[in-house]
Amino acid sequence: MVVGVAATPMVGHAQEPRSHLGLTAFGGLGLYAGYAQLERSSDGQEVGGLLDLGWMRGRGVRLQAEIALLRATLTETVSDPFLEDSTFHGEYFDLTAGVSVVGLLAPSGQVSPYALAGLAVHALSSAFGSPLLDARYNANRFGSHFGAGVRFRAGSRQAFHAELRTTFADEVDRTVIRVGGMVLFGDLHR
Repeated sequence: MVVGVAATPMVGHAQEPRSHLGLTAFGGLGLYAGYAQLERSSDGQEVGGLLDLGWMRGRGVRLQAEIALLRATLTETVSDPFLEDSTFHGEYFDLTAGVSVVGLLAPSGQVSPYALAGLAVHALSSAFGSPLLDARYNANRFGSHFGAGVRFRAGSRQAFHAELRTTFADEVDRTVIRVGGMVLFGDLHR
């Protein structure tokens, strides 16, 4: 049996990159504020910042780093077999650092709906004076989050966004409504 091999000319083409992440890929820097409804009927306020780290698998799929500080109030009655039942009222804090994958429907459009999912570390702090409550709210927790929102461009370098996000983390599950603004760079700037 004879096997023939046809020699075809090889043409070199530059491949389109599959991702663009890192220092040269920053797409935006933003600040936001939010209102949170937490488990145990607790309310909170949140402020934070985000950094667009670039794109992967296409310009509409972005990687975003986030940091946020949540201040929440809690009133809870604690039953103690050795003491009388006591009602504690106070604040606790959640410093969160995380990363999200954001899918923009129209990354260069005037209005772009988006969805996101990510992971975060939650550093909780409190001073209720109750061993039960302080053990609950003085810990580090891992969590995940999912959300959806819309981004509005205001010129070539500015954008505003509104978002609804749900976070799942032990003792601090919550739903947050966020609004904020961004300065756009790199491939998001037009």
